[in-house]
Amino acid sequence: MVREEYDNPMAQNVRDVPGLCVSQCRLIEEASRLTVSAGEIWDLGRIIVTGCGDSYAAGLAMKPAIEVLTGLPVEVISAVDLARYTPSELLTRQKGTPLVLAVSNSGKVARLGEAIERAGNYGCLTVAVTGSRESRLARVSKKVVELSIPEFVSGNGVRSYLVSMLALLIIAIRIGEVKGRYTMEASQSIRDEICVYAEEFRNIMPDLDEQMFRAAEKYASKELFDFIGSGGNTGTAWFSQAKIIEATGEWATYSDTEGWMHLNCFFKHLSRKLTVQYASAKGPELSRSKELMTAISEMKMDFCVITDSRDLVLPEGTERIWIPGCQKDWMWPLLNYLPVSLLAGYLCELKGEAYGRGCRDSWKVCGTTKLLTESRIEIL
Repeated sequence: MVREEYDNPMAQNVRDVPGLCVSQCRLIEEASRLTVSAGEIWDLGRIIVTGCGDSYAAGLAMKPAIEVLTGLPVEVISAVDLARYTPSELLTRQKGTPLVLAVSNSGKVARLGEAIERAGNYGCLTVAVTGSRESRLARVSKKVVELSIPEFVSGNGVRSYLVSMLALLIIAIRIGEVKGRYTMEASQSIRDEICVYAEEFRNIMPDLDEQMFRAAEKYASKELFDFIGSGGNTGTAWFSQAKIIEATGEWATYSDTEGWMHLNCFFKHLSRKLTVQYASAKGPELSRSKELMTAISEMKMDFCVITDSRDLVLPEGTERIWIPGCQKDWMWPLLNYLPVSLLAGYLCELKGEAYGRGCRDSWKVCGTTKLLTESRIEIL
């Protein structure tokens, strides 16, 4: 098969991401630098990141980075949990003011607006990270970091996911700088590393694109996709299963490297299943990742490892998907989701599917945004 005949919006979005990362790094830094004052930063006690869907995954992916950069404890809480279930005493000032970062490109999701309004009522410093300053989320937040993503063909959130993660990362860099954890020069050095990482991805994109198309050909008959990642790669694994579900409608799941041996290893119909593991050579969970690789190999199922190491010894029969690495392992999730985004796009074409089942027939109800944007608001 010829890859160009199966080109698709998700693949087009993936190819645009490295350049988008470089340009957005500067724009977001300028937009966010003075959003939270130095005094407010010094008063922070902890950070909560909240969102729905891909935005929630962005929080999971950047959690280790935010913790390392700011030195503050970080929780990633789904919008519905923050709105309806988080005890009020956890939102009030204890040892410093809680900072709540609410991520939504549209800013229209009712539950997220509800969550941020509730958190603000209890004294949290609430910041909307959104592409719309006129949205409800922005209006009920105390501060706004406005994102500006250039228009592009819609591609299942591949580009907006990058910008959401990047915004969280750049905000964290600023907080750490103000708190004196490193100098302004060191802050710029981190931002420069982000751009170097993106340029390295841009350079390998043609080869990666071809490899993922061939992988899609090979695995087009699979009906279950199982993703494994720990630390920030938990967010990548979450996003990966989401893109497979959206693009193909097949069953997909995710787990961390410890949880997999407790549960997901018991899936049956292994011949119908593809397992994908994220394993960074610099990741603190590498020893556990290697143990899983051995176990998965013994189970004799199709298995891919996405890694930044050409030297990592993989079990016989395992497909290595090599991508660039980073000096800091917590930065790797910023772009390591791109291979599976390519895979999902090509699988959609090869399977003759439509994104979100085209919102036809049984999925017609999913085609309206009313259940997301017009849900009843209850401030508890």
